Order: sequence, then structure tokens, then C-alpha cells
Amino acid sequence: MRNENEGISLAAIVAKETTTGKWNGTGGGIGLGTGGIGLFIGGVSGSKQEQTQRAKNFESPKEEEYSLLNVYGSIIKFLVFGGLFGLSARLFTFLSDTGSDFAEPVTTTTATGKIQSIMGGMAEMVSILGTVVPFLVIITAMIWFLFFSSKREKEELTRVEREAAKTKLRIDVYHRLRYVESDHVVFDPITGREVPAERTCINKLIEALVDESNDISKRN
Repeated sequence: MRNENEGISLAAIVAKETTTGKWNGTGGGIGLGTGGIGLFIGGVSGSKQEQTQRAKNFESPKEEEYSLLNVYGSIIKFLVFGGLFGLSARLFTFLSDTGSDFAEPVTTTTATGKIQSIMGGMAEMVSILGTVVPFLVIITAMIWFLFFSSKREKEELTRVEREAAKTKLRIDVYHRLRYVESDHVVFDPITGREVPAERTCINKLIEALVDESNDISKRN
């Protein structure tokens, strides 16, 4: 088992190899208006953060955030489906009408006539569905927003709270991990477990240590 003071803590490496600052510059251009040609010059500025690749790999676990996509993602997909269905139906009907305008007159007793008759019936059915389906989708979405969206919001809040508690444990574990450059490994001084100093391996180690900590807490 390694010495608990061997190597450098991951948090210290990230702090050392991350720099933040501000940038600024100027921009200009020429504009043409009712009063003639004008020249304008302006300044721009912002903040920036630079990290080494090692610092990016050693960053602490991110805190879980409330996701609107988790709440409304399914109903948004449903609305998109309804919109695309309506557009596809209109396109199909338009192409069918365009084709029939240029087609030569035929009787329904011939093979071509039967096919055109079937296609005409399909076009009419698709046209009806292209109006009805989007309407039903909108009505369904409105019902969902009125009666079921609050439930999804509560579920998402519960998930965030649950993950926030787990993220705190992840960060506690992260702050005790140390990096040994000579062996290119990250290890936990308490359990002695170590993994290659790669982002995925570090995340798996943190998750494993958090799960072990939860199991010990449940037994106690």
C-alpha cells in the first residue's frame, strides 16, 4: 500500500494548471445609411479559462443540474412527430395532386386506372390524417401540460436532490485522491485502491468508493 502522502492531490493539480483571465479587443466597420457612409469602432471583452489536458482529466465531479429536457423532452418529441407527420402528409397530397394533373385520362377498368384510383384514395386518407393527427397531438400536449407536467417537475427535482447528495460524496472522495506521476496512477490513500490516471478510470474509482461508502453506512 502506498504512503498516504505520496503524489499530489488531484484538486491541487487542477488549481495549479488552470488559469482564468479576461480578454478584450476592438472591432470596426463601415455602414451605409441615409446620412451617407459612416465608420464605427467598438470594443469587445470577455473572460477566458485555459487548462492543460491533465487538468481537464483531473477535474472534480460536476454538480447535477435541473434539466428542462428531462421534464419536457418526451412531449417535445411528440409535438415534433405531429408537426413532421402533418408536413409529410401535405407533401404527399401535393405530389399526388400534381401527378394526377399531368396524368393522361384512364378508365378504372385498366390496371393503370386501378392504381391511380387506389393512390387517389390513399392521398385523400393521408390528407385527412395530416389534419387530424397534428390536432390530436396538440390536444394531447395541452392535456399533458395541464395535468401531468407538475408530476414530471417533481420527479426531476427529486432526482436532482438525490444526485446532489451523491455528488457531495463524490466530491469528498475526489478531494482525497492523489496522483503519482512516476507510475501515472491515481490512488485513494484510505482504501489503497488505484487506477490508471485516465478520466474514465478515475470516474469509475470514485463511483466504486461512493457505493462502498453507502453500503457501509447502510450496514451501520
